[in-house]
Order: sequence, then C-alpha cells, then structure tokens
Amino acid sequence: MATYKAMWEDAAEASRTSDPKHPRLDDHAEKSALWLLQYVMEQSRKAGVTSRGGVRVAPAVVKSSERKVELRDCVDGTKWVQVKSGGSSEGLSGGRHRTEATVVLTSGKWKVSELYWGEVGSCMQ
Repeated sequence: MATYKAMWEDAAEASRTSDPKHPRLDDHAEKSALWLLQYVMEQSRKAGVTSRGGVRVAPAVVKSSERKVELRDCVDGTKWVQVKSGGSSEGLSGGRHRTEATVVLTSGKWKVSELYWGEVGSCMQ
C-alpha cells in the first residue's frame, strides 16, 4: 500500500506543472498505470491547467499474493484542485473517484502496474 500511496504523491507533484515526463512519475508506476498518469498530465497541459494540493487515499486489499496485490479505493480528490493558467480554480474542483489498482513486485521493487481511475462522482463514500 505504501507504493500505491507514493504513486499518488508522485502524481500530485507532477501535476503542479502538468508535466507528463516528470521524473517522479515512474518511481512507483509502470505499464498502463504510468501511461494513464502521463496521459492525464498531457491532457491537463493541453487544457492549460496545473493542480495544487493532493488526494487522500484509503485503499483496501481485494486480493494478494507474494508478487501481486489488487487494491480498491475511493480516491478523495476534493483537495486536489486544478488551476487555470490565470490562477482561477472556478469550476475545476476535484471529487471522489472509484479506483482500482494492481501493484506488482518487479525486479525487487513494488510498482503500480495497472490503474483504473473513474470519473468524478464515481465513488460515493
């Protein structure tokens, strides 16, 4: 679970500049999870927004083995707010997202390899 939480901290850091090539993005994410984070950063950059704050996570283990852990979460992004290039955050507040992740042990290091992040409002906890 530490790897999953660290991945979100990395994403929050990268979102401050909406940098899809931020050096921290691949510290705790790989494969489709990394692609998704990079895609979100690229779309934010194209839209001219950056973010401030971060998410609150409380993952639950759905299934686990020696080399793989499947998690489910209701990611609270209400404090992870997008900001337009002029400084306005009106209409860009975050929300709660249904999230599923797979964390795998690869070359001696745990990384999030799969990530599903539902739309705002997809989780009602």
